[in-house]
Amino acid sequence: MMHIALFLPDLNGGGAERVMLTLAKYFVGRGHRVDFVLARAEGALLPLLPPTVRLVDLRAGGRSWGLLGLAVSATLRLAAYLRRERPGVLLSTLTGANLVAVLARAIGNRDTRLVLREAATLKNVQSCFRFYLMRWLYPKADVVVALTEVMRRELITTFRLYTDHVVCIPNPMDLDFILNKAAASIEHPWFLPSRPPIVMGIGRLSPQKDFRTLIHAFAQLRSKCQAHLVILGEGSLRGELEALIKELKLDKDVILPGFDDNPYRWLSRAKVFVLSSLWEGYPNVILEALALGKPVMMTDYDASVKALASESEYIHVVPTADPTKMATTIIDMFNYPNENRASMLPVGVEAAPQRYLDLLIKTEKHDFQGSA
Repeated sequence: MMHIALFLPDLNGGGAERVMLTLAKYFVGRGHRVDFVLARAEGALLPLLPPTVRLVDLRAGGRSWGLLGLAVSATLRLAAYLRRERPGVLLSTLTGANLVAVLARAIGNRDTRLVLREAATLKNVQSCFRFYLMRWLYPKADVVVALTEVMRRELITTFRLYTDHVVCIPNPMDLDFILNKAAASIEHPWFLPSRPPIVMGIGRLSPQKDFRTLIHAFAQLRSKCQAHLVILGEGSLRGELEALIKELKLDKDVILPGFDDNPYRWLSRAKVFVLSSLWEGYPNVILEALALGKPVMMTDYDASVKALASESEYIHVVPTADPTKMATTIIDMFNYPNENRASMLPVGVEAAPQRYLDLLIKTEKHDFQGSA
């Protein structure tokens, strides 16, 4: 039995958080001891943590401390946890948490092996300071997990990492969990039978997701046919998006319901799923949509998109920030029949949890040899 620690800032909604929950459930199911370590034990996804997984709340500094204060507090408390508990391997994800994990391991317990999962392409790094921290600290990890080959090459080249210290593993997915959650009901008239088709967007209301373009695309679509748009998520751009919806006179056809820890009940009743992002890592929601039998339209945010699209005929790719092309593509996709397309998932997705476990076991044994 291996002692595995998984580290995250919190369990507020997001793809990376759901990935770690899936991995925790899988590792425990294979007989390993798992600690789910959070800088602060808060977030809407906390109820989804399996009872067989031990929750460790570091109680790092609050929001009033600022990002730097929170990072320092989390680093010191994670280091104390590593000294006290001495897990065999620590898996961290999200860039900020990864930087904290490297520093905490250095001052806490160097015997704990460290695996970093980088959740997005380097386009996501807006701060020069954070970028230089990544270039300094990422090489100190034992292994870095990239989600696509494009990301893997990017990490190796940019941060001068050893080629065999960066591995590519697609996001895992708990298919049974998704299908079970999708059966939950929704009390909303748009989801009754024989209503106009629903276009679905899911994600944080942030610049990265570019829901402005999706709303503009829907305005063009709505001038040609009846439909509704649902954007599920919460974030800093809510006010701006609500103002845009009102400006385009879409109030009766677009809703922003907020965050829901069960997005699958909405997604399973939509006609089309749209990922309008300007950048991503490996968007789990694409796989979830396919598993629920939904055709997917996604933006061409980097070279990894075409590789992903080549693995499923139900993924359609359009340029980023192009509302006209997005609108015409969505209308064409309304003609797809709904069916369960779990078998159409990209190769390797269902094996991903075991690949993570194999990697952690290998890392704990220190079976890596650097090669430039």
